[in-house]
Amino acid sequence: MNPVLGTDNEETRAISEDSGTISGGGATEQQDEKQESAQEVDMSEKEEKSQIVSDDSNIDNAVAVAALHSGNDASTTNAPPCAEIDQDTKTKLIISQIPTDIHKRSTFANTYHEFPFTLDAHKAFLKDFQDRWGIGCLRHDYFSATSKIIIRMTTVLHSVFAWNVGDHVANALRIRKYHPEILIADVAAQIKKRTDSAVELAANGSWCSPDVGFAHVDAYYPGVVFDISYAQQKMAFGELAQAYIQGSNGEIQVVVAFEIEYPAAKQAKYYVWKKKVASDGEIQAELVDEEEFQKADGTVNKDCRGIHLSLADFCPARMIPEEAKPLLNLPTCLGHDTGIHIPASELCFLLDIAVRNHQLMQTHLQIQA
Repeated sequence: MNPVLGTDNEETRAISEDSGTISGGGATEQQDEKQESAQEVDMSEKEEKSQIVSDDSNIDNAVAVAALHSGNDASTTNAPPCAEIDQDTKTKLIISQIPTDIHKRSTFANTYHEFPFTLDAHKAFLKDFQDRWGIGCLRHDYFSATSKIIIRMTTVLHSVFAWNVGDHVANALRIRKYHPEILIADVAAQIKKRTDSAVELAANGSWCSPDVGFAHVDAYYPGVVFDISYAQQKMAFGELAQAYIQGSNGEIQVVVAFEIEYPAAKQAKYYVWKKKVASDGEIQAELVDEEEFQKADGTVNKDCRGIHLSLADFCPARMIPEEAKPLLNLPTCLGHDTGIHIPASELCFLLDIAVRNHQLMQTHLQIQA
């Protein structure tokens, strides 16, 4: 064997082996790249599936937030085509999100929301949500006749004005506890103020949350209720009064509602509904007074007569002694006032206090922001 040729063959084999090693290393790298690519595809598919699951689980929240931003009924525009959510479920989702948005002070810019809601859904709502809210500023009304729920958020102006009006009436009742006519004094002593006390109207399945109510100590329903709205809270006062009076079978006898045009204007009005029994025996709410007590320029309307209430308005007739009934409807007895009067000047004064408190709170929040 030629040593040179043999050497050449060995070198050739060595080179060939080295070349094979290099070639094999390249194949291994290609395999690794393919595996990595396959893993990336697999991970991508898993992420897509996970995203789909996540989207499905978050459809409800997306619907709720979209509805809160629009202030209208929930929309499923951003939900997958397969998502079918009934109206009651949409409303429940929106309501469940409201406390979170209040704490964020972002999407809950509107203090008044109205949604369609069936009677059965409202009964479930009372069990599922009412105890979990834990936010005293939230109130709701439910109207069975029109199958709708209203969520209201009170404000400083709202709360302070309601408290002021309630305090004025409560003070007047305290004075009448010392009336020289003992029958009048005894009735006045039995009437107490109620706040933050929702009323279930058993006659029609409705539910209302008056801002202030006054009731006989032995009565379930308040005899007189007060409700306040302002700015965007365009409450259907007529419907509210009918729900109160009809739904309580006339136990709620007077509904006083205040409409305050703030901050766009300073105009303020009140409405008074009283129980009326029709010729066929049907109980109705009759609008008996509607007056502007503060003009758009913020001055008192001197032509406004003010709100007049008798002690009989506060109690069911069955709880008033027969000998006291004719006395309770008298404006005065033995030289002392019997009924309660809130003049326009007093209403303007109470509203001014509420507005100033509201402005102070707004300033405080702006400083904190």
